[in-house]
Amino acid sequence: MKKLFQEKLTSNKKGINAMFIKYEELLLNSKPAAFTTLYEGLIINYAGINQFTKSIHPLYDRKNNIHERIASVEAILANYNQIPEYRIVFQKDYQEFDEELFRNGYERSGHGTVKMIDIKPLQNELFTFANFIQNGVFIEEEIKDFWIDDFSYLMNYSQVEDKIFRDSIKRLIVPCSTFTLIEENTLIGQAYATFQENYMIINSIVINKKTRNLSYGKRLLMSMLSYALKRGAEIAIADVDYLDTAGNKLFDKVKFEDIYGYCYRIKRITK
Repeated sequence: MKKLFQEKLTSNKKGINAMFIKYEELLLNSKPAAFTTLYEGLIINYAGINQFTKSIHPLYDRKNNIHERIASVEAILANYNQIPEYRIVFQKDYQEFDEELFRNGYERSGHGTVKMIDIKPLQNELFTFANFIQNGVFIEEEIKDFWIDDFSYLMNYSQVEDKIFRDSIKRLIVPCSTFTLIEENTLIGQAYATFQENYMIINSIVINKKTRNLSYGKRLLMSMLSYALKRGAEIAIADVDYLDTAGNKLFDKVKFEDIYGYCYRIKRITK
């Protein structure tokens, strides 16, 4: 069973054992969710009634009464026709929890990587992107309805997904800035990020499908990093799905470093 968890365990970089919980908390605070519940050390993010849960995070207690807590969460979510989906970090502290989920029929439903970059050494390079208007990047320090309209369009959200996103993003409890890249009156791309302490957490970057593979993603990302530096942020982090080839390529091109991996475990529950 040990191999099950170890197969994607990333190498321990200096300080990561002390930092991955911090990073997970920052990411959790940045993820839009309509409702959040704390249950016996498990943080449950809901997307909305009768929709999938966003995720269940075993952040604070991964050792005690694991089987009983998993069963209790299943019973709670089954009452709302919701699907339990756990976020498991590839670190030793999560091994026992991961193995118990496996024994209880939870299968992996995807995985990704948390990436990080130290912004300060990029200061000279970022100077090129500091004139946001000249680069076609428009920044709002609060979430506006027109930005959500455009973002939903670029993401090709369904009516249900659009409503969930609108309800969720307005519930963010941390400062959030939005970014829009426009060229020749054409919407090229959008992104949004939150700011906590000296961190910028990049939530999403999306480029219009008509203008992809033209380096617009890098222009938008570099403008975001320049803005973060202006705000006093020192570190930028991003959570990138393994299957997001374009996203991984973009962050790697800008020299983001892979810090640790994670997966999701999901089990369908019926009454």
